[in-house]
Amino acid sequence: MELVSNEYLDAIHRDALRVLEEVGVHCKSVEVRKIFEDTGLAAYDEGTGHLHILSPLVEQALASVPSRDKYWVPLNSFGVGGTAPFVYDDQTGELVMPTFAHLINIAKVVEESDAVHFMHRGVLIKNHEVQVMETITEHCRKPLYISGVETERGIAKAKEIHNRRGKLTLQFAIMNSPLNVIESMLPAFIESVRQGIPISLSTMPMAGLSAPYSMSGLLTLTHAESLFGIVLAQLINPGLTVVHAGLPSVANIQKNYAVDLGLISHNVANLLLDKVNERLDLPSIHSACTTSADRPGEKAEHDAVMGYALMKKYGFHQMRHAFGFLKELVSFSIAKLERHAALCAATGPEQAPAITVDPYDPEGFQTIMRNSSTPNFMKDDHTLKNTGRVFLS
Repeated sequence: MELVSNEYLDAIHRDALRVLEEVGVHCKSVEVRKIFEDTGLAAYDEGTGHLHILSPLVEQALASVPSRDKYWVPLNSFGVGGTAPFVYDDQTGELVMPTFAHLINIAKVVEESDAVHFMHRGVLIKNHEVQVMETITEHCRKPLYISGVETERGIAKAKEIHNRRGKLTLQFAIMNSPLNVIESMLPAFIESVRQGIPISLSTMPMAGLSAPYSMSGLLTLTHAESLFGIVLAQLINPGLTVVHAGLPSVANIQKNYAVDLGLISHNVANLLLDKVNERLDLPSIHSACTTSADRPGEKAEHDAVMGYALMKKYGFHQMRHAFGFLKELVSFSIAKLERHAALCAATGPEQAPAITVDPYDPEGFQTIMRNSSTPNFMKDDHTLKNTGRVFLS
């Protein structure tokens, strides 16, 4: 069943290639610039600070990424994903600091649930990257996404786990939307790629805040940022497994531009980006089935069911944030994880809401070009014109 035409999906990919070529990515790293420029298919503009990447280089890199069927998480997989700074105490309703006891509990629930197919740590425990990995692998045998690895010890532990049991992917966010490379994130990313550890590249542009306020414009920018990281990884270590982890999201203008992960539009955006990656045969993981509610309950369950049903109706590769997270990914409820794992299993595609995807927006690319790496999307005429017309549900 189709959400949109293949022409719509291909237009997003073409526009993303144009973004990398004509707009470029703001990049201070001399090392990264040299990696690209040594190919003869990229050039750095000293005046703007932007690195411009020709489309043939992107296509060459995409040809070397292992395909979806080579990745160890099967199609139509829901998982925990994400990292919440707080745990929602299901007894008191208060937000508390995560502990290793919480992490163990999450890992055990994931391990025992047939509806949860992969695990991310779920909660943030600072300055314990090695112990976090050891704890998760002790209690969960399912595929793992690991983020927050920054030290030599952490990278060495990740490689040891990858060699010993496989099915481990390190998640990195090397892009600050729109189109800015985060220089401090590069050393661990580059070293992990050189070590041959599978990589997931996360970026989360927000329509109306750091991305165009239209569906295809939002997808174009998210895709372009993800492609930049994929190309960099392939240039450093050709043939490395890399997962496209673009997470297009929507800034709710009625809620002071807070990210609204409970919107049906959020689910649709991530589902559409999965379809773009399906066309490219890229492993991908996106965001869906979460909520704008700050506590478990009827609202959170409704948001989740709409997401589960949509995904099951149209098919996808991997969706994260699908279980324990609450509003804006700030807190994680273990009771919600357990309840929503059962809810996911019970939800069928026939429960999917009727949706209509906004037509392809030819102004999306021009809006990205106008804002480039120094955004003013909130005041851009494109956003003002589309407010009240798009992302309404």
